[in-house]
Amino acid sequence: MRDLSLKNTFRALTGRDFRYYFFGQIVSLIGTWVQQVALSWIAYRITGSALILGLVAFSGQIPMLIATPLGGFLADRYSKRNILLCTQVVEMLVAITLSVVAWQQSFSPWILITASAVLGLSGAMEMPSRQAFITEIIHDSSLLSNAIALNSLTFNSARLVGPAIAGLTLAMFNEPTCFAINAISYIASISTLLSIHTGKPVRTRAVGSFIEALTYLRHFHPARWLISTVAVTSFCVAPFMTFMPVYAKDIFHGGPDLLGTLLGASGSGALAASLYLANRKSLHGLGNRIVLACLVGGLASAAFAYNVFLTLALPLLIVSGGTFIMTVTSCNILLQSLVPEHLRGRLMAIYTMSFIGMLPLGSLIYGSLAHHIGSVKPVFIIAGILSSGYGYILMKAMPSLRQAAQVVLSKKSVV
Repeated sequence: MRDLSLKNTFRALTGRDFRYYFFGQIVSLIGTWVQQVALSWIAYRITGSALILGLVAFSGQIPMLIATPLGGFLADRYSKRNILLCTQVVEMLVAITLSVVAWQQSFSPWILITASAVLGLSGAMEMPSRQAFITEIIHDSSLLSNAIALNSLTFNSARLVGPAIAGLTLAMFNEPTCFAINAISYIASISTLLSIHTGKPVRTRAVGSFIEALTYLRHFHPARWLISTVAVTSFCVAPFMTFMPVYAKDIFHGGPDLLGTLLGASGSGALAASLYLANRKSLHGLGNRIVLACLVGGLASAAFAYNVFLTLALPLLIVSGGTFIMTVTSCNILLQSLVPEHLRGRLMAIYTMSFIGMLPLGSLIYGSLAHHIGSVKPVFIIAGILSSGYGYILMKAMPSLRQAAQVVLSKKSVV
């Protein structure tokens, strides 16, 4: 039974292209998380300011809000594989540069902010292509939801392993090594992408095509609510991770190894949620899972913000991380199952804006509030409660959303 369960969980890996992509992504994303933890730790180490920590996160994430529509247009007009290759090379060069700067001990807040901005712009070009690329390398539509869940699994496996490696590397070696690890990890992603070949995309007009996607969302309210749910959850809950160095250093009185442990706890919950979704064979019940995750996740996040005991912090982070990924990945699965193929790249750009693009607003606002109040705790308690409140509103709207979605899914013969 265990073998059958594993085969079911990883059934999309039977396809050669997705299998190559999957393993290349895991290696590269682990390196990305190692670098991200190092950047946040260095930012707080050299400034001691939650505001600067928020600004570094803001500079890396605001391009996701501003430039992602261009990334969505490019994803629908040009080869997604080639876009991914270009962005991976850019990010590799940034990692090499950061490693050199770290060796020279020349970091300043502006260097961190600039590097984050370049990475954010590259990510804005990359993410719509990455989300939509899955449909090109999955040749059996019945495996699409599993492939999306496994794509989330790559991110969350890296989210679990990467911070742990970063914490150990910072504690046992040094900061430049973290950036070198990330630079080397891109070799896996670039080499696997080079081995994948896809067809030519349909060319579309830029402005008109994006308006078409917005018009679709205005008229089809299940998709609009899915995007809104991702946006609210990302704004309220996701910025917690940006300020985890504050909790590690000032509240729990630890170092980079504890930071890795805290991020790893959140990552373990996210990994469990990804495995659960990958093991599902049907879309039935995903809407209820989203509602429950919003309600529970917001309360867990608020409880973590209020808590001062490390023994309670870890399980609360597991729940918070798991419910966050349950929400955004379930929304991704439903959205990709519902949307028309010719709008997929642009709609995934809007999804990316909602998922990652809301992080900079949350990071900047929460960092500013924490700076003026003198503590991050009350800020995140309120944010968690707001997330749960949205879950209640979504619960009330769910019956009509489910009915409208079922009409589209039945036409596509999706269950």
